[in-house]
Amino acid sequence: MSDGEGYVVRVRGLPWSCSVDEVQRFFSDCKIANNGTSIHFTSTREGRPSGEAFVELEDEDDLKIAVKKDRETMGHRYVEVFKSNNVEMDWVMKHSGPNCPETTGDGLVRLRGLPFGCSKEEIVQFLSGTSN
Repeated sequence: MSDGEGYVVRVRGLPWSCSVDEVQRFFSDCKIANNGTSIHFTSTREGRPSGEAFVELEDEDDLKIAVKKDRETMGHRYVEVFKSNNVEMDWVMKHSGPNCPETTGDGLVRLRGLPFGCSKEEIVQFLSGTSN
């Protein structure tokens, strides 16, 4: 694996009150990097928990086990788990939370679920009916 990729999963759908201990229990059959301390929660620009986290794992075997936990439940919620990397994790961590420079401007729109082959032009067309 090249530098920047690492063994990282992105977790979505966590209860907002979720703790590090709960994430460690959810991934109890995986080795979390740095003796279990590599769990990184994201927050909204208002500083509230977003329900998402990144978890750095020890090796590829742990990554495979973690990804298989996709759609398992934590409490009464199902949790999405999917493969990520250090580059995405670093970018998201830097661009989330109340101190993010981009969130103090005109606004930010996050689009999810776009078709794989979607072009910039198609996104501009889709958003062309929105007002400022």
